[in-house]
Amino acid sequence: MATTARSASALEELNLTATKPRSLWGDAWRRLRRNKAAMLGITMVFLYVFIAVAAPWLAPKNPVTQTSNNSLRPPIWVTDNPNRQPNPEHILGTDTNGRDILSRLIFATRVSLIVGVVPQIIIVVIGVGIGLVAGFRGGWVDNLLMRLTEIVASFPDLLFIITLTVAFRETLFGKAFNGLLLIFTALAVVGWTSLARLVRGQVLSLKEKEFVEAARALGIPTSRILVRHILPNTLAPIIVAVSFSIPSLILAEAILTFLGVGMRPSVDPANPLPTSLGQMMTDGFNNLSSGPWMLLFPVLLLSTLVISFTFLGDGLRDALDPRDAGR
Repeated sequence: MATTARSASALEELNLTATKPRSLWGDAWRRLRRNKAAMLGITMVFLYVFIAVAAPWLAPKNPVTQTSNNSLRPPIWVTDNPNRQPNPEHILGTDTNGRDILSRLIFATRVSLIVGVVPQIIIVVIGVGIGLVAGFRGGWVDNLLMRLTEIVASFPDLLFIITLTVAFRETLFGKAFNGLLLIFTALAVVGWTSLARLVRGQVLSLKEKEFVEAARALGIPTSRILVRHILPNTLAPIIVAVSFSIPSLILAEAILTFLGVGMRPSVDPANPLPTSLGQMMTDGFNNLSSGPWMLLFPVLLLSTLVISFTFLGDGLRDALDPRDAGR
């Protein structure tokens, strides 16, 4: 009994208490929370998502409704022009058509997030699917899929997107959803190649692991091995790649619309997607001398949106890096 008591006392002194091991995702979340920039990015992303979802209730005015005099009004803090005084009903002023800029920014946020997410879903489906099959099957299947990937990747992305949008812009497909459907397709067509290569590289290393060989020896179907054993182990790099790809898609849509081959403007008051940041930047650039705020506000919003996703991507990359597992 005395020996047992002494042993228990020694264990208490050394504080050798059993602790529950953390999972990979739990450990990654712990490291992510320590990254202040990443947490700021997450907060801003959730804020923008809330604004996009609640746009009809947050917007003070209809984004396409013009004021009675259709006049350009500055923000409420700009009072240096006696001939053009601000209107308290329009906090950020109006554009040359008398449309409320704040309301248009709120709805443009919705468009930017949709453009960042919808094509990304298509990219993930195509890129992950091709990468899994090419890496696991190998042989002529791998060669065929990778040659196809290289052919698509050899075209300059922006030039290919512009060519595609111009070619189909006047068709029914190009006019659907104010041209957004065509933009989704164009962005997805050129955006899956890098993700396919990334997944293929991960699969090439994973398929030689012992747990995959054991699954093969047990006669588990190939499709189940891919979905249940290999795909979960490739999620970390896929998540990081997606978080970095979303701001690129948002920028691409803004550039296309600014160049005049992107989203079409809408004058329908009931349209849930009436404008985009690219359209607002075009209007602001055309009226830079008379209303510089028309360009300033969408540029600031686009910048903060892209930076938020970039901060989030940096944080996810550091948190999911296995070399940092000991931190």
